Formats: sequence, C-alpha cells, structure tokens
Amino acid sequence: MANLRKAMLQENIFTPKGEKLVHVLLTQLSEENEDYCLCLTVTKDEEVQITFLKILPSGIKEKYMIQEVWLLEDLTMVDGRDATADNPFLDLHFQTVCSLEASSTAAKYAFVRSLRKMNKIYLQKDIQFLNFDSDFIQEMSFFGLPEDTMMVIQLCVQAFNCFCLLHSL
Repeated sequence: MANLRKAMLQENIFTPKGEKLVHVLLTQLSEENEDYCLCLTVTKDEEVQITFLKILPSGIKEKYMIQEVWLLEDLTMVDGRDATADNPFLDLHFQTVCSLEASSTAAKYAFVRSLRKMNKIYLQKDIQFLNFDSDFIQEMSFFGLPEDTMMVIQLCVQAFNCFCLLHSL
C-alpha cells in the first residue's frame, strides 16, 4: 500500500510541479485523529521541501489537500521526544513546531534517515536531531543493502547478544 500511495502522490501531486518524491511518512497530528502524509521532495531547482498533506477519504481513490510546505533549510531541529522508548512521536521545529505521530517508530526513524540524507546531499546544514537512538538514524547501507534491512540485521545481532548473555549466567 505504501508504494502504491507513493506512486499516486508522485503522479498526481509532485510530477505536475516538477518535483521528485523521495519519502512519504503516514502520520497524524498529535491532537487530531485524521490521517496525513509528510512528504520529502526535491524540486527541479534542487530545493528540498517537506510537504504536509491531509488525506481526504473519497470512495476508492484517496484525495489529498496540501496543508503546509516547508523548506528543509528552514528546519532547525527534529525531536524524537524519547530515545529510550519505542514511540512514534516527532516534533519538527521550523518557525513553529509541528507535532506529529508517525504510523510506527520504524517509519519515524526511516523518515529521519531520509531527512538526514537529503540534508547531507543538498544543504549540509547543521540540523539538531534530539532524542533519537543514534544507532538507528546513522546511514547503515554497507554492501548495497537497504537501510531498513541493515537495521533489522543490527536488531537481530543485538537480540542474539542478549540471548547469549542470558544463557551464560
């Protein structure tokens, strides 16, 4: 479903504007119970934008309404709220703070890795990333493996180490 949504967003929202969709995060505002998408795009002028779209249920086909568009260069801080807990909450600090709830903690970390990567490629700006487990927001793609696969491998190794430690006691 995520790939289908990304393809539909690219075709219907971003291609007409000459933008390339890099990442989509399904989210909710912390105070509401409606679905939104946070989209990371690159314009034809190589500006990185974060577009906040509201998902409007409309029968079989979803419709989207642009709520807000920010430039990555205006982002000063990303706060994961608590690095020690499994939580999907995220605060994006522009001139105002946008508080979101991602569909999962893994989705939140994948989005943050995409933000960091786009910043590294296009801006090299000093954006603060607070309250994240640094092991999971670092680039992990060695040997040509996708970052999510590397994260699963890393979690498995950590679980295996815990298992071995428990059996050695």
